[in-house]
Amino acid sequence: MTLRQSMAGLHTWGGLLPSWLLFVIIFTGTVACFDKELEHWMRPPLHEPGREAVMGADDISRWVSTHISAPLHAYWIHGPTDRAPYWHLGWEEDGSGKRGKVMFNPASGQPLPETLGGEFFFTLHYNLHAGQIGMYIVGLTGMFMLVALVSGTIIHRRIFKDFFTLRPHASGQRAWLDAHNLFGVVGLPFHLVLAYTGVAVFVASYMPAGALVAYDGDPLAFYTEAQGGFHRNEMDQPAGTPVSIDGLVTEAGNHWQTGDIGWIVVEHPEDASSVVSIRRLDPSRIGSPQDTLSYDAFTGELLNEQQAPAAYRAYIWMIGLHMAQFGGQLVRILYGLLGLAGCMMLVAGNNVWLRKRASNPSPGMALVRALNTSVFFGLPIASVALLWANRLIPADLPARASVEAGCFIAAWLAIALVALVTRHARPAQTRVLTGVLGLLALGLPVVNYFTTSHGHLLMTPRHAPTLAAVDLVLLAMGIICVWRAGKGRSAAVSPLPTSSQEPA
Repeated sequence: MTLRQSMAGLHTWGGLLPSWLLFVIIFTGTVACFDKELEHWMRPPLHEPGREAVMGADDISRWVSTHISAPLHAYWIHGPTDRAPYWHLGWEEDGSGKRGKVMFNPASGQPLPETLGGEFFFTLHYNLHAGQIGMYIVGLTGMFMLVALVSGTIIHRRIFKDFFTLRPHASGQRAWLDAHNLFGVVGLPFHLVLAYTGVAVFVASYMPAGALVAYDGDPLAFYTEAQGGFHRNEMDQPAGTPVSIDGLVTEAGNHWQTGDIGWIVVEHPEDASSVVSIRRLDPSRIGSPQDTLSYDAFTGELLNEQQAPAAYRAYIWMIGLHMAQFGGQLVRILYGLLGLAGCMMLVAGNNVWLRKRASNPSPGMALVRALNTSVFFGLPIASVALLWANRLIPADLPARASVEAGCFIAAWLAIALVALVTRHARPAQTRVLTGVLGLLALGLPVVNYFTTSHGHLLMTPRHAPTLAAVDLVLLAMGIICVWRAGKGRSAAVSPLPTSSQEPA
């Protein structure tokens, strides 16, 4: 048996078995490239143009002391940016480790209505909203993806010729195989890099034993040394009067000669050891700068200037390369298109597997078809349903984000049920679900028009082009899906040619 022959089975089964989970990871990662744009779109109070910011970091700090009664281990703040024009506050309670977050409208100083936001897709991408266990599952799936990519490269002897070959009107298996090869070759370098970096950036979480042994079970000590960071132990003494955080931000900006400031972290805010750490922001670099100034929270004294070691800077560079938080919208669009190519590669590959076995059906084929429909249609439809829920659920509803999550889950389960009930009517099933996705996407900009005063397509092209882009992408997706569904219906009702109509 040759190497190519031995890789064929590995590619087939190593690609099929994790394909549905890989689709979830790649699709949500593609959407997460635009997480901040989606976050902005999902928060209508931010859409009103021309209002000046009246809120600062000190206002956030006062809100924390007024509205959070539990003792805090730390809280962190990020100011408005072009992509995320709101204040972000997060905190962790001391002892319990419970976390919370609130977003603020910088123009009014008021907390924004709760929503899942674009961060929902980012979290689904890297840990499936399942914490540490989910992170392990995603890492294992990423390793399967690397195996499938390498074995696929080996078994395709005409890999560059396949790049220029697409016969959509050929027999079913041939057309799907051409599509699988095309989308696989187009995104091959991208998919290899993203699969590798996706696994590598969490290596310390996947294999923590070495650090725990070397640092006597204290992971914080390991991360502090690896990052070159600064940490001050609690003194168990009452806190003093804090200095102005806005003043410290101004001082840090003068130190770096820039106005771009990233995260502001306040550790042990109720203890005399409290430290305010301010990180520099530079979205033009692949790896976010780790330049951090640490100040005494009560005297304003500069305690430490972080200089990250070279190894940690390389690690951050890999994170930046994977997350596409550099280079502006052009890079994110490129990542998005190549991510969609990865999704289509999986869809085409699973259809090749089914077509090859069509002449010899087995019970496993019904399961594969049901999973294909449930995942390949279910996740996109559920994602659009989440955006519908964001617009239709009242802003003052308690636990609003949980209701949005419930709508997402319910929509996905509904598609899975449809896949099960209509498993014997496959062409009609595909046509109907494609039409449903198209109509939902086409209808959302209309709903957006009636539910927002400044965030709809007629208002946003000038003052907020990224908001307009969300609606335009939905319209384009809707038109393509409705056209495709209509084309499938026309093919289904076309009469078969009679013998007199066949060519001689």
